[in-house]
Amino acid sequence: MTYKNFTAALLWALALAGGLGACQKLALDDLELDQRTGEYAFPLFSTRIALQDLVLKVLNDSLDSDTIVINPDQTLTLFYSGDVAEKPASDIFQFFNFPDIPVPINDTFYPYPFNTPDSVYIRRVEVGSGTLNLVVNNARNEPITGTFYIVQMSKNGQPFAFPFAVPARQTYISPPIDLKDYTLASDSNRLEFRYEAYLPNGTRIKIDDILPGIAGIGFRIQNFTAKYMEGYWGYSEYPLTRDTIDIDINQTNLKGNVQVKNPKVTMTISNSWGFPTRGVVKYLSFIGRDGKEYPLKSSVFFGDSIDFNYPSWAAGEIGQTKFTDVVLDSTNSNIAEIFNAQPIRLIYEVAGISNATKDPSIVGFLTDKSTIALRMKVELLLEGSVRDFGAEQTLDVNFGQFADFDTSRIEAVEFKIVTENTTPIGAVLQLYFLDDDGRVLDSLFTGAPPIVIQSPPVDANGITTTTARTETFAPMDVARFSRVRQAKSTRLNVAFTTAQGGQVPVKLLATQGTAVRMGLKVRTRLGGKP
Repeated sequence: MTYKNFTAALLWALALAGGLGACQKLALDDLELDQRTGEYAFPLFSTRIALQDLVLKVLNDSLDSDTIVINPDQTLTLFYSGDVAEKPASDIFQFFNFPDIPVPINDTFYPYPFNTPDSVYIRRVEVGSGTLNLVVNNARNEPITGTFYIVQMSKNGQPFAFPFAVPARQTYISPPIDLKDYTLASDSNRLEFRYEAYLPNGTRIKIDDILPGIAGIGFRIQNFTAKYMEGYWGYSEYPLTRDTIDIDINQTNLKGNVQVKNPKVTMTISNSWGFPTRGVVKYLSFIGRDGKEYPLKSSVFFGDSIDFNYPSWAAGEIGQTKFTDVVLDSTNSNIAEIFNAQPIRLIYEVAGISNATKDPSIVGFLTDKSTIALRMKVELLLEGSVRDFGAEQTLDVNFGQFADFDTSRIEAVEFKIVTENTTPIGAVLQLYFLDDDGRVLDSLFTGAPPIVIQSPPVDANGITTTTARTETFAPMDVARFSRVRQAKSTRLNVAFTTAQGGQVPVKLLATQGTAVRMGLKVRTRLGGKP
């Protein structure tokens, strides 16, 4: 599971969505050139980006399993969720591991124990699938007839009984006997096999051994599964899951610092195991971008454990799923500290304890669909701060007819960027012009790049109070323009900072947005000699 960097994507898209992507070809085809000196201003793009639409675009483009909610006060909340782990009960409770080879029956009555821990007692099983083959070797000189029984198994009220007949000096192997839909009832954690064998004169016999100590009768059970099991699951500990989850709150390798205010993480355990289960956190730590380990500390765990809600056999809740929510926020954990360390990895190990209270009166159950699943949901109110958060993007560019225009007729070139911003996000921008091989021909600005999007003032709640309009000019001499006009692409480097230098948390509202316009002005000398 990867935690996508919504903040970075949002800030980046705020500068680019629907805008700079339009910097592809200048509309110069209809240019009329008079025999005089003139100035020509060409709009490269003009767009109005509503934050609500932008957020939805970012979600569709870059996030997999997220929901954005517009709250009544127009604030925005991002919900990210992902499955952490799922553990089917069949992965842990494998009570019927029959061998691949026939099991010898050493006497006319033969008990076969379940593969259960000492404290687990299974009293009822409904068989989902499986077949049984009976093998009988007759070493005598006369035929044998008989019946094979499984004492605890029945179907539609009829006990399991299978008749057999073996000619003299032959071995009989029965066809596969379908065990599906049989019910197994036991009070001793075992199956009990019994057979009756008779000679033609009615004498009851025990099947002779093939060799001393090797029984002449046996059975083989294959593909056995249980669709329902009922009993007491006792007190035992078992592994649930151990895993490492990659997290990426900052998907770039560029500099920057993101501070998230009041993050909330909800761990939801969905449980259809029908007996009490206690989750025990063996290990849970985050690894920050700085390489340090940040153990999760929280008061919601009682001795590093928590009891899961479960469907009750006594209440007739077989087949139902119960949910347990564990909410981690700044009031009960150090989750804010962890998220603001920009974690890149979560390492955890969780074990389970059945019937931790050791109450033998609790009847439990499992079905073939019983699972415990852990889901993690991250809830981020889009409120926080960013300072010098870096991002970059490569864009196509085409200067049209000015790519081949006689530079001796160009007197001056100037780029102009106009922004009107109601979001609490400002941006410093630098544009690099690249040749066909990706080498830098020149940059838009010389020296330190300016702030092209100013963030308006914010009130005590972190909400902007006005619109910030910014005009930015980038003059370029003819020699530099002669180089950059050959560019086929540009690399745009942006550093985002929220209002007041990123020192206070701000809120993003659905009603906010930014208008961005960029144009190119060229003054030419078209008459007379250059």
